Formats: sequence, structure tokens, C-alpha cells
Amino acid sequence: MNQPNHQLSLWLHKRRVADIGYDPLNEGWTLRYTDEWKEDHQAFALSPALPLDAECSSASIRRFIENLLPEGRALDIVASAQGVAKSNVYGLVRALGAETTGAFRFLPHGENGSTEPARIRAREICLAELDERIGERESRPLVEWDGKVRMSVAGYQDKLLVYASGEPGEVPMYLPDFPLASTHILKPEPADARLPHMVANEHFCMTLARRLGLPAASVSIVRTPRPVLAITRFDRLAHNDTSGAWVERKHIIDACQASDLPAAYKYERNIGSVGEAALYRDGVSLPRLFGLLEHATRKAADRLAILRWALFQLVIGNSDAHGKNFSFFVHRSGLQAAPWYDLVSVVQYPQFSHDLAMAFGDEFNLDQIKAFSLADFAQRCGIDRQLLVRECRRLRDGVRQHAAEVANSQPYLADERQLVDKIVELALSQSERLEVMSREASSIPPDMF
Repeated sequence: MNQPNHQLSLWLHKRRVADIGYDPLNEGWTLRYTDEWKEDHQAFALSPALPLDAECSSASIRRFIENLLPEGRALDIVASAQGVAKSNVYGLVRALGAETTGAFRFLPHGENGSTEPARIRAREICLAELDERIGERESRPLVEWDGKVRMSVAGYQDKLLVYASGEPGEVPMYLPDFPLASTHILKPEPADARLPHMVANEHFCMTLARRLGLPAASVSIVRTPRPVLAITRFDRLAHNDTSGAWVERKHIIDACQASDLPAAYKYERNIGSVGEAALYRDGVSLPRLFGLLEHATRKAADRLAILRWALFQLVIGNSDAHGKNFSFFVHRSGLQAAPWYDLVSVVQYPQFSHDLAMAFGDEFNLDQIKAFSLADFAQRCGIDRQLLVRECRRLRDGVRQHAAEVANSQPYLADERQLVDKIVELALSQSERLEVMSREASSIPPDMF
């Protein structure tokens, strides 16, 4: 076999843990973990499909890396800035791999990832500069700063990765360069005028989840004065000790990576939802998501976490809860459900499709989910229906107690508050309806499925 033409090395902190080879003419990929890493009793694989002790398939390696890249316009910008095609996964990860989601840095082979560069003055961003850059996004993309493209997390929305030792906006923010890594993700309002007050929308949904005791990431609103959502990264842990400021990276993978599927399969109906295309359901589904529990280290706890995540999407009307919106920490012993993110009430924007990313049973229409759909979902996913009733009741009681309180206690502006109040009204009605349907579902005979 010919040696690959291009190579990258994977680094975790100051340790080289694997080498990736790429043969562009044959579109072939190889992954080899170092002997030192494999012999470490705490070592872990990148994903279940890329094991430590077996040969990894070329297609699985590509799919894993492709899922690290941005999507949509952000991908267009990055590809253009780097002078590579959007389909050139190797070229893109080579350019962006120093600060991807998860624990590992992807560096050109031969580059010493254990050596810290000469100390340079950290690049601070003030609120005024951030506001200026948000205002000129159409002519100067937010992902480019000082001639360098900095977008390296998956997703469609504009994002900026920053380092901050506390709450962004209250403490200085810096563009992260090694040895620092980002601690927060900043998401301004979408440039699309059809998505007003998305920052307040996501902030409320995330804050409500946390108030209900659900494991959502911590968020805050930074005003430049434009609203910007600041999300605390749960795959990063900031330290400040005698050696200075540094950031510990934790390895996470999304459900597409855990399922060994490409990013295009993040929707259950991966081909489309119109006509005959809707019959194909090969993407990430709720049964497939629950199926990943075979790799989990704490199956009962994570089964509950996935169930609560799925039900909460119905409560807030998030039809876009897809396979890249649920992640797992990766340990040597297996997977563990990670905190939630991207919780948005999509139904507040009627001009967009509200087909569910993942069906409950066979039902993709949020308004058409009835008791049978819930029972079918429970049957396919191995959920005890009495547990389903208890969790729906728990959600209803929590929404009753906290939804209005959360809305009134947060610093939303006038127009933002109107939208948040609509989400409160929806959450109250949806949680009541869900609790009633779950009780009805518990009495449907199993032989009907």
C-alpha cells in the first residue's frame, strides 16, 4: 500500500496521541494511535467507530473529521479564505484543526504540539469592536479576525470563539491562540431578519432548562449593545495556577460522530421531507440515539437524560433538534451524555418548516403528536411507559412553577420579552398536553405496535 501523501498529528495537551494520513487521489484515510497513547490506562478512542485496538475504516475517519467542520455560509467563508474546495475535508481540518470541538488539536505532521510558542500579547476584543464587527458581517465575515479565519466549531450560525476568565462582557475577552483555548462561544443575532430575537429565544430556553434541573450549558446575554449569546463551553475547563492561565480540553462527540454518520445525516429524513424522499429515514433518529446507550458507561442515567432532552424539545417547540445537537463525553470506559445546547423555540418563526428533525414514532408533525405517537416512541426506544408518565408530569410541574418566573427575572428588552412570553405560553400548553397524552399512552396495549 502506498504511503499517504499528507499527514496530520493529533495532540491532547502536550501529548501526541495519533497520526492521520490522507491520500487525496484515492480519497483514502488512515488513523494510527501512538503506542504511548494505547498503553496509557486512561487513553480513549476518538469515537466508538475509531477504536484504539483495531484498524479504522477510511470512511469512518473522514466522517468523524467532516463533522468537526462548520456548515452553510460559514463553510463557504472558510473554504474561500483557505483557497480550498468545500469538499476538501483534509485541507479544511488542516487549516482549522488547532481549535476544534473536543479534546484534540489537529496539527501538520512534524509540528511539535508540545512546544509553546513565544509569548505574545493576547489579542483582546472590546465590546465596541465586537459591535462594529457584527454590524459589518455582510462585507467582512465575523469568522475572520486580523487576517485569520477563526471559526472551528460545527453549525450554521455565526459564531466567535473567545477566552474569558469569567462572564464575557464582565471580564476581558481574548481571541484564543495556543496555549490558550476558547472557553466561550459567542452567537450574535442571525443576520437573517426572519429570525428576530433569536438570542433571547435561545437564552430563555436554555435558562428554563437549567431552572428545571436539566443539564443545559450555562448562557448569558452580552450587549454590545447588540444582543450576543455567550455560551460557556462544557468541553473546556479554564485553569489559572502557578503555571499561568491554561484551558483543559475534554473530548466530546455529537450523535452523528457516535453513530458513524456524516453530517448530512443529522436529520432522520436525511434525503428530504417532500414526496418519496420522506420515506427514507436513515439519519439520526430517536431510536438510533437511544441505541447509542450500548456504548454508555451509565446507561440508566443517560437513558433518562436522552428521554428528558427529547420531551423538552416538544415543550419548547424545537423542531430542529437534530443529531448534531446532542453530544457525549468520551472516556476510556465509554460514552456519557453531555450538557444540552442549541435549545430554541423554532415554532416562533412560522416562515420556516416545523417538521421535527426526529419523529416520535412515525409522526414528524409537532401538532399531530398524540398519545399513540408517544406510546410508539416509548416502544421503539425501550422506555417504560410509567417512566414516561412520571417525566411528563415532572416537566409540566416544572414549567408551571418556573417558566413565567424565568421570563420575568431576566433582562429582556421590550420586543424580546414579547417573544419570550409567547414561548412561556407555548411551554405551559405543551407541557399540559404532554402530561395528558402520556397517561393516555400508558394504557395503549403493546400488541398495537
